[in-house]
Amino acid sequence: MLETLRDLFSETLGQPMPPFHADTAFAALPGWDSVAHLALLLAVERRLGVAFTSAEMVSMRTVGDMLSAVEAHRA
Repeated sequence: MLETLRDLFSETLGQPMPPFHADTAFAALPGWDSVAHLALLLAVERRLGVAFTSAEMVSMRTVGDMLSAVEAHRA
């Protein structure tokens, strides 16, 4: 799942992503800003067939936060 997210980050932000882990903060990634945050959330929802709540969207700060949310919705 981590590689899938990394690919989505790269596609959405339009640049290669450095290696990242669950504790990687979104703000540390190249090209990250509030618009990119929303674009990525929408891309993940479409690709993985999940729907985040607004509370989840604003609370996600790390790759691990997103992984946890995706796994919770897919369970």
